Parts: sequence; C-alpha cells; structure tokens
Amino acid sequence: MMQYEPWPFLPANAFTPAQVDRWWQACFLRTEAIRDFTAVSGSAILVGEAGSGKSVALQALLHEMAESRLHVPYPVQNWPQGQRPWLPNRHHVSQLMAATANEIVKLLNQEPARIQQCHELLQEFLIWLVQKHLGRRALVRLLRQINRTTDANIAIPEKDDVEDIYPSDEHTADVRGQIDELAELVQALGFDGVMITIDLNEQEASLSGQDLSELFRLDLLENPGVMLRAVLPKSVVLQAQIENRVGGHLRIIPVYLSETDITELVRRYLQTATGGEISTLAELAGTAVLNRAQKEINTLYNTPTVAGWLHWTETILTQYTAQAKPASLTDAKAAALAYYQRHVPLRLVPEQMAVWRGPQLLTLDRQPFELLRTLFELQGQPAPEALLQIAGTQANLNTLIGRIRKIIEPIAKTNIYIHNRRDLGYWLENFV
Repeated sequence: MMQYEPWPFLPANAFTPAQVDRWWQACFLRTEAIRDFTAVSGSAILVGEAGSGKSVALQALLHEMAESRLHVPYPVQNWPQGQRPWLPNRHHVSQLMAATANEIVKLLNQEPARIQQCHELLQEFLIWLVQKHLGRRALVRLLRQINRTTDANIAIPEKDDVEDIYPSDEHTADVRGQIDELAELVQALGFDGVMITIDLNEQEASLSGQDLSELFRLDLLENPGVMLRAVLPKSVVLQAQIENRVGGHLRIIPVYLSETDITELVRRYLQTATGGEISTLAELAGTAVLNRAQKEINTLYNTPTVAGWLHWTETILTQYTAQAKPASLTDAKAAALAYYQRHVPLRLVPEQMAVWRGPQLLTLDRQPFELLRTLFELQGQPAPEALLQIAGTQANLNTLIGRIRKIIEPIAKTNIYIHNRRDLGYWLENFV
C-alpha cells in the first residue's frame, strides 16, 4: 500500500532544517512574479489574490538576501493601531524605528565587534535610537555587553543627558533625518541596508485600514538604504489606492500563476511526498473528484490558486492512502467534505460582524452573528441554555441556526461547522 510523507504540506515553520533544504530543492518553483520580486531594486509590493503564493515569494527574497540586508519584520500586530504596537500612540515611523532598534540590539548582543565600524556620531544616534524606542534598561544592557566584550569603551550616558535628536515622527525633517541616519548606521554595521518586510493575509489586511494607507505615504521610500518589501492582497491595495500615491519610489508587482505553474507545483509536491511514485492527481482520483476540487477552489478563491490545489492534493493523498485497497477516488462529495474539514476553518471577525471561511469573508445580521459568536465562545461545547438566551425559544433558535447554516455551510444538507444532536443541542466544529 502506498504511503506518503505529510511534511511538504505543513507550514514552513514546522519543517526540520533538512526538510527546509529539501523543500527549496524539490518543491519551490521560481515563477515570473518571484523572479521580478527578488530581482527588482528598492521597495516593492507583491500583489495577488489569497493563496497565490505571495508569502512564498517573500520567503524566497529572504532566502536570497539574508546576508546582505538587515531584516526587520513588521507584523500588523506592531502597527500603530495593532494589538501590540511598540510605542502606543505613535506613528509608523516610530514603530519601524523600534522594530529596527530591536533587531540591531539582537545583532550587537551576538556580534558586538560590529560597533567598531561606527563613528562617534553614529554611536550617538544608536544611543538615541535604543533609549527612545526600547527604553533605558535596554540601552544600558547593550552598552555594557559591548564594553565587556570589545575595546569600544562607550560611555553610558545618564538618561537625561541623551538628547532627543529627532523628537517628531511626523515632521518631514525629523522623519527624513532619522531614516537617513538609520540607513547609515546599518551600513556601518556591515549590511547594504535595511529590509523591512510586511506579509498581510486577507484577514489582517481587512482590519489594517488607515494604518495601511499611512504606511505608504512615508518618506521612508525615498532612501535607497531602507527597502520596504510587502506582500498584500489585491483588494486591499486597490482600496487603499496605493498605486496613486507612491510615485517612482515603489514598484507594484502583480502575481499571476498560470495553469502550467499550478500543475507543475502540484507535480513537485506529489513527487516529493510519495518518493517519486505519483506525479499527477489523475493517478489518485477520478474526473468527478477533480472537477469538484476545481469548483470548490473557484467558490472560495474566485480564481485557481496554488494554495487551493495544494490543499486538495493533501486531501486526496490522505483519502487515497486511507483506503483498505488502492483505488481511484470517485466520491466527490466525500472528498469535498474532507477538504473543508482539513483546510477551511471558520474564524470569527467581531469588528465586521462576519466570519472568515478560509479566504472568504461572510457577513451576518446582528442576531445570527451574536448566536454564532456564542458558539465560538463555547469552544465546541454544547450549551443549550446560552443559545436560548439569545434566541428566546427553541423554534427561534432552530430558525436562526438554519439562517447561519445557509450562509456558512458550503455543502448542501451537510454539517461541517454547526453540528447538533437531539439530546445535546448545537455546537461548533472546525474553527480557529
């Protein structure tokens, strides 16, 4: 009986070092968009639909430029309106300075000798950068580490003796000044410059709003020593009107995967997972199953996507190898059910009275949403009394559940997310 290795379908952060190397050799496909994104100089945004391989393109960029640029991740959680900004009530420039300061501190703690290439003015800027954005304690610890392990002998100033060189993160002169000095500092530390990376999925981008619009107004884009590389959903880029603002300082690169690209990626994953035994999905599943796969992918993504097809590849492999005897899969509905259960969870979005079904945002009226929110809060446990507090009567509860199912359940007369039993009531499954 055929077996397969599941690791190629896992998130990249779950790979072992050996699997990482093997993935780059066996699974990675350098598409035209990835070639453009890695080859272009300066700042760039890679724009595409959900599941189009944008994050892989960013990983390819980091894979190639890890040694030459100081990498500064800038997740949406650390943005001014995010859940954990570095500095509350400050703008993007301050958050980015803090994120870069954090990476510089980590670097100098590991390789303190790099400081010896920094002249006195840059050392003064470093002291300002760390104290203002990470705090006094972080500065003192860093300077003690440098002085203990090198001949630098940098004086540790008193807190009040550190001049606030650039007090504003809004005024043009202060913004440009600190970005220019930051680029010079990073180059003195041995890098070509800073590379700030942003990777927003559809869920994050839909909530970023004004933060995203403000980010691409920055004078940040004018200094060649500071490179901004972002991968963003197409809908959000259009909504934020980024193309109308960036002038010549930022290149926007669209992602397009041809049917040939997707077929080749599926082949590579199948070959890697099965030790070369299988090359096409047609070897594992019949036409009805493959047509259903295409239909469900188009429903969720509105376009063929590599993520959708790789999820279906994993689903088909799992179903095929679970059989007592090897046989081509023919039950399209069973395959679709397994696909949704394995790869399309629900995620609640209270801010929008909505729920994400994989990459698809589904909105609800207030009462059905409140009922669905309660099901999420119950964490998969049935609790009829809690649901009746919202619905009022059992008949009304059943009606509301029916309305919710009509919106969120993708397969007619099949319960993937909301389940029920007469003696237990309703509960939620397949959610995050």
